[in-house]
This record gives sequence, C-alpha cells and structure tokens, in this order.
Amino acid sequence: MAIETDEDRLLFVDPEEFGASAIWTSASGTKPAVNCIFDDTFIALAAGDIDFTQEGGRVQITIRTSDVPADADHGDAVQVSSDVLGVKTFQVLEFQPDGTGFSTVRLQEA
Repeated sequence: MAIETDEDRLLFVDPEEFGASAIWTSASGTKPAVNCIFDDTFIALAAGDIDFTQEGGRVQITIRTSDVPADADHGDAVQVSSDVLGVKTFQVLEFQPDGTGFSTVRLQEA
C-alpha cells in the first residue's frame, strides 16, 4: 500500500500556495497545464589558487511523474508561469525521476 497517492502530491505543487503552472509542448503538441514547483538556483564556483570563477543558474521544475507527458523528450518547450516569474518559456535538458512520484526536469532558457 502506498503511503501517499498522486492526489496527495498535488498539495505540494499547488500554485495557490507555493507552486507554479507549466504548459508542456512535445512532438505530439501542447498538453494541458499542470502544477509544478519552479526553482532558479544561483550557482557560483571558484577554484582556489587558480584564476577561475563561474556563475550561473540551475533552472528546474519539480512535477508529479504522472504529469510528465508520455512522449516527453529533450528539447521540448515548457512554458512556466508564476506570481514571481511571470511567464517564461524554457527547453527541457534532463529528466530526473526520484522514485517517490515526483520528477525534477532541468530546463534552459529557450
């Protein structure tokens, strides 16, 4: 018996609380909007004594695995909208299902 259901997972991605909305466009067309958590984490790297620094971001959404389209692929377009972000379109870079019913989808700006 599962500890949580797919319906329970909807609470974690509710746009009325702390989630966002994503519209996925794959090879078969545009899918209905689904809820997600949008994250744009700043990353800064420096390598000690050598003259090297790098800054960037790790843009990703966390989405219920059941909401990932069956024909989802690298390069698909994902339009994310939230109160903080507004509306922005990204391309899919990587899928990372976590085995708990959620998947992290890494994105890059389109």
